[in-house]
Amino acid sequence: MTTDPHAGDAEPGGPTAGPRLRVLVVDDDRDLREVVAETLDLDPRITVVARAHDGEEAVRLASEVSPDVVLMDVNMPRLDGPAATERIVAAHPDVRVVALTGTVDPDAVTRMILAGAVGYAVKGGDPALLADIVVDASRSAYFVDPSALDDLFRSVVVLAREERRRRAEAEQLAADLSRGYRETVTALVNALRSRDCDTEEHGDRVAEMVVAVGRRLGFDEEQLSDVEYGATFHDIGKIAVPDAILHNTDDLTEAEWRVIRQHTVVGEEIIRPIGFLRNVSRIVRHSHEHWDGSGYPDQLKGETIPIESRVVFACDAFDAMTSKRTYQDAMSDEQALVRMRELSGVHFDPDVVEALVAEVEAGTGATPEPQVAPAP
Repeated sequence: MTTDPHAGDAEPGGPTAGPRLRVLVVDDDRDLREVVAETLDLDPRITVVARAHDGEEAVRLASEVSPDVVLMDVNMPRLDGPAATERIVAAHPDVRVVALTGTVDPDAVTRMILAGAVGYAVKGGDPALLADIVVDASRSAYFVDPSALDDLFRSVVVLAREERRRRAEAEQLAADLSRGYRETVTALVNALRSRDCDTEEHGDRVAEMVVAVGRRLGFDEEQLSDVEYGATFHDIGKIAVPDAILHNTDDLTEAEWRVIRQHTVVGEEIIRPIGFLRNVSRIVRHSHEHWDGSGYPDQLKGETIPIESRVVFACDAFDAMTSKRTYQDAMSDEQALVRMRELSGVHFDPDVVEALVAEVEAGTGATPEPQVAPAP
């Protein structure tokens, strides 16, 4: 490596009207590096202020000698051209980097441009043309060595074909991931259903209902997908509830209720490690929160409860009211809607209740008259 502390000064009486462009030449081939540097030094518009044999040295010299343009080899030991270019451009945004390549390799050119190079030149070309390239690089946003236009066209074709291949691979990967997601979902649903037959049918009905209610509330497709999964898995934490409690037909003790109330937390922990269900885990955790803050597990209140959780809770409650269980008779839809309205603003989000009522009435054709429920 050599540097000239006085390089860049205008020569008295020379053909340039201002300071010469300061150029740093980087190449691990010593002979080629010297030929390029000597060729550029012959041009009155340019002075080579330093030479570097690899990317590490280039990064250091760029800070020491403040070049205007860096001619950068692509493939070098220790630190290659793209990595060195990225570091130089990040530290010195005004420095223009030109990729110096032996051939027009699409991958090499792409990596250099993405790293911050403004264009490229081909090694072994016309010396006068190389000097013009350096000058153009200092003035233009992007440029191409004219001698490489034919190779560039072929490179574009290669890149287009490569992009098409990568897109096909990405589509196949997406399909494989989607299949994996479905298999994961199926395994979790089967684990839930093996514990409780009531839960199987209940989960299916609630999942269908939350999508319909979500549409009435203006959910986008991602929200509809999340809320459907949330309904499917809202009780999955009951896998951790002992059978003696889960199937108990008597009044539960406070200790047993504490176990039951943990099922949403357990459900969240089961689902959270599955990447595509991460948002769903939050819905599951808060699927038993009450609008007035009296729910569990975090006693969230009002709109601090995720809207998807509010929908799941209301639809879950409606389905429970209208289903025959070992501990209760089923209400009619009309009776259940009356009860839902009574608890609107207490347990349930009023907007969600109205959307649910509209969906049920649209499905049954019924319009229940307001009723006064007996005092509890």
